[in-house]
This record gives sequence, structure tokens and C-alpha cells, in this order.
Amino acid sequence: MIHLDDIDLDLVERLQEDGRLSYRELGDQVGLSAPAVRDRVRRLEDRGVITGYRAMVDYSKVGFPILAIIRLNHWTGSQTKGSQDHEGFDAALADMPELIEANRVTGSESHVVRARLTDMGHLEELFRKMWQAADSVTNVVTSSPVPRRPMQLGRALGRRD
Repeated sequence: MIHLDDIDLDLVERLQEDGRLSYRELGDQVGLSAPAVRDRVRRLEDRGVITGYRAMVDYSKVGFPILAIIRLNHWTGSQTKGSQDHEGFDAALADMPELIEANRVTGSESHVVRARLTDMGHLEELFRKMWQAADSVTNVVTSSPVPRRPMQLGRALGRRD
């Protein structure tokens, strides 16, 4: 585990909220000079704490209004003829552009994936691909009372209220 002091935590939390803040703006917010912020941010990047910066897209505005959470039970071994190993199945999932996340999990399913879709027919097309190697249980998200957000590291580590 990498130890972060309170200033590092503050920088990480602010950059999670707005990755486009300048070093000067960050410095004004945390009480450091722009060069000191630059050095700290570079150190956080070099240590692998900050792994990148990206734009957040509202997928519904570009034609993908449906978010589906799909739990998969991948068939392995002799359960079905031609079934893939987990690595082959993972590669097949990675090749599906609708999937925005796929995780191997413990429990009754082997994978949980999140997909953005144009309509229910698109979901059906995705099922046809997945059902070649897995059973599924699907939930369509109707609302998100807590949408995906950055983790509040300071609170999670018990350093802030």
C-alpha cells in the first residue's frame, strides 16, 4: 500500500472530480505553489496512484441510453461442446464494444459486466453472442441514485468526516 499524506489525498480527490484543473488552480485550493503541485502530481503518477485522465461521456446523449448489468455464468470444461477457457471468454468479452466493464467475480456467477445499449433489440443481439458460452441474469438500470463517482479516499481511510 502506498501511503498518501493529507495533501496528496486532497490532490487526488480534486483531480478525480476535475482532471483538467491546472497546477496553479490546484495549488490555490490546497495551499501550495504550482511547481510544488506539479512535483506531487508527477510523483503520484510515477508511483501508479494516478493512472490516467479521461473524459466522462453521457452515453445516452450519443445513442446508448440503456445501461444493463449482466451476470454471467461461463461454461467451462465438458459442460458444453466448444466452450472457451476463462482467458478465451475474457478475450471475447473484451471484443464486444458495448461492454464498458467486465469483472470476474466469486459466487454463483463467473463474471459481471456492464453494457451500454441503444435499445432492447441491441440487448438481445448481445445475448446471442454471450449465450454461446454462458448463462446470464440481466438487470436494466432504471435510475442511479448514486451514479459512478470517484471514491472519497479521505473518508474511506478515516481521515475526514
